Amino acid sequence: MRIVVFGAAGRVGRHAVRLAAERGHSVTAVARRPEGRAGVDERTGDVRDAALVAAAVEAADAVLWCVGVTRTSGGDVGRGTLPGLAAAMGGAGVHRFVGVSGAGADLPGDRKGAGARFVSGLTHRLARDLVEDKEGEYRVLAASGLEWTQVRPPRLGDRPGTGRYRLTSETPGLRAAPVARADVALALVELAEGRDWLSAAPFVVAGDR
Repeated sequence: MRIVVFGAAGRVGRHAVRLAAERGHSVTAVARRPEGRAGVDERTGDVRDAALVAAAVEAADAVLWCVGVTRTSGGDVGRGTLPGLAAAMGGAGVHRFVGVSGAGADLPGDRKGAGARFVSGLTHRLARDLVEDKEGEYRVLAASGLEWTQVRPPRLGDRPGTGRYRLTSETPGLRAAPVARADVALALVELAEGRDWLSAAPFVVAGDR
């Protein structure tokens, strides 16, 4: 497969690039700064650059979206960019999209208990731009016609990946363990390889599948 990773220099994106390449895929890595990775087609620039995005997705089989709000990105980087990305994918005949969201995002159909509602409320106060942008991404994807999936980790950790994770519609509780960023990246790559969890935003938690 040819897999395009947006946000390829980020803390999840760089794992996604590495894992996709290790699994034998042809990888195009889009980021604001190059990483100098051998065997990877690196495209340097901002995801708001429509020409860069359109060129990157040509002849792709799947897109991984590892972009999040940062101090320099602007608070609407996701919901502002995804309409153009979806249009570029549609024009190129690319259907599979897998992205990272977060458990703090409140989405239609969620059945969050008291603990999870507390976490969501706290996230909306402390990281308002990030969580509102991810909720906006969901709305764009739901209207896009793409074969999309968003994964929602409760918390992210930098420990080494375990190669184990579980996707679930059950909301993680307050004591949910952090998920290694490498394991979130593995979930993205494996979802891109198939068609599970279409038009869905499952939670990704630590543990066996």
